Amino acid sequence: MLDLERLAQQVPAFRVHRLDRYHAANERLEAALAVLANPETDWPAAARRADALAQQVLAARPFDAASPAARYAPGPRPTPVTVVATDGSQVFPDRHREPHCYLLNVSRIAFQYGTLEAPFIESVPTLGYEQAYVQEVLDAVERDPSADTVSALRDQLELDALLETARLARVLGRPLLALADGTLVRWMLRRLPNPAHADAFLAAYAKALTGFRTNDLPLASYISMPSSSEVVRLLQLAADADDEAFEGVTDRALFARHLAPGERSALFFSGSRVQGAYAAEDQTAFFYLHVPGAADEYGEPVVEGEVARVELPRWVAEQPEHVALVHAVLLSECLKHDGYPMILAEAHERAVIRAREKEAFYEMLDHDFRAAGVPVPLSRKAASKMAPRG
Repeated sequence: MLDLERLAQQVPAFRVHRLDRYHAANERLEAALAVLANPETDWPAAARRADALAQQVLAARPFDAASPAARYAPGPRPTPVTVVATDGSQVFPDRHREPHCYLLNVSRIAFQYGTLEAPFIESVPTLGYEQAYVQEVLDAVERDPSADTVSALRDQLELDALLETARLARVLGRPLLALADGTLVRWMLRRLPNPAHADAFLAAYAKALTGFRTNDLPLASYISMPSSSEVVRLLQLAADADDEAFEGVTDRALFARHLAPGERSALFFSGSRVQGAYAAEDQTAFFYLHVPGAADEYGEPVVEGEVARVELPRWVAEQPEHVALVHAVLLSECLKHDGYPMILAEAHERAVIRAREKEAFYEMLDHDFRAAGVPVPLSRKAASKMAPRG
């Protein structure tokens, strides 16, 4: 039981700490904004420094000849347009239950906006276990999958499903956007203890990315409340400043001040070395999008705006019409659903495995296995949690 009275006594000190950090970060934010807005800033020299320090510093690169300070207003969303999305959730292997297994659930959605065509919506569960995991999914993965490998597999299934759904939903002559949730840069794979497994997942992900390009299916991903500071580090290199100069300043904070609601930033190229496994055309570019908030009839805010990071493969970023499509569609999606893309919210709702569904899954396994005479051991800790309290 949580003692809220004792906890409340600790909150004021935390508030003071956060306030001090906020004021300090705000001063550094002003300095970063000055570098961004300075017409004398030598961006090519900053990019060269970023290249030279690529092993030590994760810094963005300017994507094209446009100034990193450039801002772009949205155009109208095309009509009709096809938008597809996927999302996934999982039940990780539980060491307190046998048999050890995991469950993945991936949703697939296609909306044909501006038409009377019915949407395509489904979710596909996948039950995984030792042999199925190794033989049928990815030979490089351990027989006893960890939470990290299951998460990596879920990400892979989401992208594979997005590619398949985009192929099926495409209508000749109609613009299409495939939309993913989260980053396209698989940096988290480096957490896997076996480098061979990380390499296998990266290769599979790179293959799926290539599939979007070879089928001419524009892809983008949406990151809500991003924590990256890649652009800020580019500013640090441009100013030849020390590490503390812009400490605590995020790209999100920078562009929240720099962009007007609805605008997007210039394009940047990610400096992440993980994407070296991707084909050059599929490596990750990104921009920041200032999603507007919403107010009620009295002008009081009811939905806070935010700055999102939008990632797209290089081949998409190199085509202005694709970038304009991504900008217009995402802004339209966010305005329809409290500042977050409606189709991603719907995909999440279809994919999420709720607590009662997780228990129903385990009950299904228990019933089936016991009926067949297969033992289903349960740790006393798990049994204690399940026992009713008097």
